[in-house]
Amino acid sequence: MSLAPLLYSALSAAAKLAGTQVSVWQIGVGRFAFGLLVIPVVVKALGLGLWGQRRFLLTLRGLCGAVAFLLLVAAFQRIPLSVAMILFYLYPAFTALLSPWITGEPTARIGWYFIGGAFLGTSLILWPSEASGALNRGHLFAAISSVLCALTLLLVRRLGRENNIYTLFFYLCLTGTLASLGPLLMQAQPIWPERATAWLGLGAVAVFSIGAQLSINQALVRIPAPKVSVMMTAEVPLVACFGVLYLGEPAGWRLIVGALLIFACGIGLNLLPAESTPA
Repeated sequence: MSLAPLLYSALSAAAKLAGTQVSVWQIGVGRFAFGLLVIPVVVKALGLGLWGQRRFLLTLRGLCGAVAFLLLVAAFQRIPLSVAMILFYLYPAFTALLSPWITGEPTARIGWYFIGGAFLGTSLILWPSEASGALNRGHLFAAISSVLCALTLLLVRRLGRENNIYTLFFYLCLTGTLASLGPLLMQAQPIWPERATAWLGLGAVAVFSIGAQLSINQALVRIPAPKVSVMMTAEVPLVACFGVLYLGEPAGWRLIVGALLIFACGIGLNLLPAESTPA
């Protein structure tokens, strides 16, 4: 579990840096195609099934997760890394909002205060300032990515009872490769990166992606999901510090206060006990 936020932070940083030389679609294929090749080998070695149960929902889950990643990478290319990651970590609030309809688990009443606090933090970040810059599609992409991440988590909760963790990851890689490959073949710029540094960036994205996904999947097998979610919030300060200290991104008071609100409310939502659905 300690490795997961570190590897996801490295994945975000690598995607940000690679985005200066390659397209979103090249990063997508670099991440998902590698997993598509590795996972069947792992599944066969472990003697597990690959295609799983309820394949339509598995495909939908994979598509939501893949599009969430692609939109987040597109956000990295348009707005500061720290702002994009903080907006992305609205997903606990969206998870709480959508949970009653998808998993039948109502949010505890006190949870609505945390949801309101998270959206208040978002308002502070999006308020025009030097740190956030002018509002553009990058902010929208990060917010939509957060919603899709929430949907992905809820679908994993439904599907995880009938499918192994490698099947879930395989469908993510399969749909992500298909979603990235078509636009990649139609883009105006060269399909293959032309610089060695670009290939290095794609390789880093692919390796960190595999490590991060398998780390969190193994953690979820051994540790309750709320504890995993709380520990994963460590990714926010790690990535934000990378953006501010290494990339020189501005950090105004609205960004700091808004990030603390989203961070604290996300932890609060993950720690709340789920209410049972009335009979």
